[in-house]
Amino acid sequence: MISSRLEQFTVPGDVLRVGVISDTQLPTTPGHLKKSDIYVKNLEHALTVLKNHGVGLILFAGDIGDLGTRFAFHTYMRTIKKIFGSQRPIIQTIMGNHDYWSKSFLTWNPHRRDFERIVGVPAWTHYVVNGYHFIGASPDNGSMTDGYRKVLPWLEREIAAAERDTPDRPIFVMTHNQPVNTSYGAEDWGDIGLGDVFERHPNVVNFSGHVHYSLLDERSIWQGKYTVINTQSLSYTELEPGKENGTIPPNAELTPMGYILDFEAQAIRIHRINFAGGGMGREEKSDRIWELPLPYVNDGRYSFGSRRAQNRPPVLSGEGGSSSRTDAGVCLEFPAGSDDDFVHSYKVVIDGDQTQYYFSDFYNGLDQMRKTVHLEIKKLNHPEREHTFDVYAVDSWRAESEQFIRIQLPAAE
Repeated sequence: MISSRLEQFTVPGDVLRVGVISDTQLPTTPGHLKKSDIYVKNLEHALTVLKNHGVGLILFAGDIGDLGTRFAFHTYMRTIKKIFGSQRPIIQTIMGNHDYWSKSFLTWNPHRRDFERIVGVPAWTHYVVNGYHFIGASPDNGSMTDGYRKVLPWLEREIAAAERDTPDRPIFVMTHNQPVNTSYGAEDWGDIGLGDVFERHPNVVNFSGHVHYSLLDERSIWQGKYTVINTQSLSYTELEPGKENGTIPPNAELTPMGYILDFEAQAIRIHRINFAGGGMGREEKSDRIWELPLPYVNDGRYSFGSRRAQNRPPVLSGEGGSSSRTDAGVCLEFPAGSDDDFVHSYKVVIDGDQTQYYFSDFYNGLDQMRKTVHLEIKKLNHPEREHTFDVYAVDSWRAESEQFIRIQLPAAE
């Protein structure tokens, strides 16, 4: 039976500041670390930014290692000590599905024992920090989509107790997976059981990792009967299938991101932070800060329907494109589209009868998006012939530009 004790903490200062990160997927052996330490560096950068912003609490939503090895858990703890020393904030850490895995995928329970011994916390925790409840719920096993069946009765009890204690405040529940069909990525990677509990508790605000989908997308916060927020990852960004440049697009490990929450008198303000390079980090979308009102009411402001209805389609200039043949296929170049948010992807119609989709480069930071788009068209029938490419811009809500850029490719000589 899963159990936990309620732990009370007080963080000094006028504003409680909370960092939220996930999915480091650290190297699992010294050999792997020697080959590549980019994920360790990403964790160091994230912790440095959180330290420099004076966070009093850090939530880590699981997948410490790519596998659940002692080496990965020790690397996590050594990195925390390296950055914070004796000035370590409160850190609430849970396991993810990867933390249960080994090469055989069969040794789940020993990994949990290693996690609890090395990280120094139970797999299931309930903290009260400055009067706010934070429930940390690891999955019970390494399933990709159904890891919480045995955890649900414990979650129900802990959430109900938090509701009785603070009925006018959000209840923060950290899980590794998000409930299926909620925030961005949950349609592909969501857990099939969590929503059964959460839907009875409108004050639940669920932070979750697992999907690696970009938090720059406004679908990363979802509100229905409860609220779900996708944390992206510190390792690499992954995106939905169906695009020609792959679910893990180029340079996906260069921009680890997460959140800093400011608990102010009238609202909790959720800032999206790009941790690349460490230092103070870079706030993304500072003009679109998400807010939870206080006293808290789940008012549905982040429901998908209302935001999709207010969405405007992207805009393309309609001119300026060019094409060239390469060893890999055909390269298209054209001026980037614009949007009231950002251009998520481009639709390319080839010769009027073949349609392909490509991600833009939004996932590495909106101010880093290139003014000129370069698309490599590799799946092209008869590349030596003359071809016509009609390019449309597409936003996160799948709205397409009315204009398109027509690019001609003459036949090869």
